[in-house]
Amino acid sequence: MTGTIPDFGYFAVGFEPMDAIHREFHDLLAALYQPGDQGEKLVELHEHLLRHCAREERWMRETNFPSCACHEREHEMLLEVVAEVRRRFDAGDSEIVVRLAQELPEWFEVHANSMDAALAVHLQNAQAPVRDLAAHAGLETAAA
Repeated sequence: MTGTIPDFGYFAVGFEPMDAIHREFHDLLAALYQPGDQGEKLVELHEHLLRHCAREERWMRETNFPSCACHEREHEMLLEVVAEVRRRFDAGDSEIVVRLAQELPEWFEVHANSMDAALAVHLQNAQAPVRDLAAHAGLETAAA
């Protein structure tokens, strides 16, 4: 597959625990453009997204994020699409991974710069200490 995904800066939201998740996502997307077992890479991306979305949803619930339901719906749609891509890939449609790799960065850029950016601001201002959120994520922050 040829092409590239946007630089990581497009996915950064200024809240380190979330930025760390986004860096991992970025790296998994970049891997789709490298030679190798696309099925294995797709599974790794899907598993990451399951953890990624669950982590953000836990943060939203723990801090009473006002747009939680809307953000969760976007996650549900994303996970449904990736699950469908896996089903179609397993049925022999190898082009579907190429299309996902081309379209997902564009979707995620919008999601990160709207939904995730709003969540990042909320988390920075939330009552729960940032270090507690980072601990839940298994991450360390400069604020900790």
